[in-house]
Amino acid sequence: MGIFTNLFSLNVQAAPSSKKNIVVLLGAAQFEHEVRVGEEHQAALEAICGKRVSRGVKRFETARLFVEDKNRNDINAVRVEIKGKPVGYLTPVDAVAFREHVAGKGLPKAIGECQAVIHGGWVSSDGRKGDYEVSLDLHNL
Repeated sequence: MGIFTNLFSLNVQAAPSSKKNIVVLLGAAQFEHEVRVGEEHQAALEAICGKRVSRGVKRFETARLFVEDKNRNDINAVRVEIKGKPVGYLTPVDAVAFREHVAGKGLPKAIGECQAVIHGGWVSSDGRKGDYEVSLDLHNL
């Protein structure tokens, strides 16, 4: 077929669907759900928050939650990302609750979205560093 035949053909090809289902989780601004942040996530959190300061940080961000069915360490794992960087995992109780919540909506592979607060990340005058921590606002789980 020529270029004009392809352009003006009535046979329209369906584009692959890359739409992702996002479930927004609205909380009550309590930030009571701690994220399990491993040592391997500290560099990502520092990159998000910028240079460490003596008092540490308190920074509000949007977090995304991703179901990880193929996680060898936890069959119910839910990865937490901020600004596209993995920053930890939901606790086992929160992970099961999140999975049940999205499955109840008929969207078991949906991405969750909620507010997060990053805190900690201090550095002392003698060079000691405090870890970053992440808490989520997951009131409706």
